[in-house]
Amino acid sequence: MGNPGDHVLPPHLGDYPNGAYWSAVRVEPVTEGEEDDYDVPPIGDVIHFMWDYTVNVPLWDAEGLLPEEPEWLRRQLGLGNKLIEALTDWGSRMNHLDGTPWGQKSDAEWEQAYRDMDARARDLVERLRRELGTRYRVVYKPW
Repeated sequence: MGNPGDHVLPPHLGDYPNGAYWSAVRVEPVTEGEEDDYDVPPIGDVIHFMWDYTVNVPLWDAEGLLPEEPEWLRRQLGLGNKLIEALTDWGSRMNHLDGTPWGQKSDAEWEQAYRDMDARARDLVERLRRELGTRYRVVYKPW
């Protein structure tokens, strides 16, 4: 039977498309003919623009959050770099706003900040609709 630690896999440091990552489990490369989830397009014909805490690119399909990596967004959705940067910036600013302690802003400042973010989100949704064309329907779900 052996010791409990005998079956623990060694840690693995690998190359991620945008930098190194650490995993407790070795990530095996995809062999030819094997489907890689990373290369799977969105499920369904609707893309939701919907923020959630810690999400930087707030795009979701029928099964959940889409990959946030620029390479995937370019390859699977055909998005341009400027739109990807704008989506990432919006998500980052929304996370910052949501993480700001309540005592640092008045109620009026909070309301204005969220209105500003909502206006930017609506602009991004229109840009998404133009870049995606008729391939997907884009639905905005405000928080």
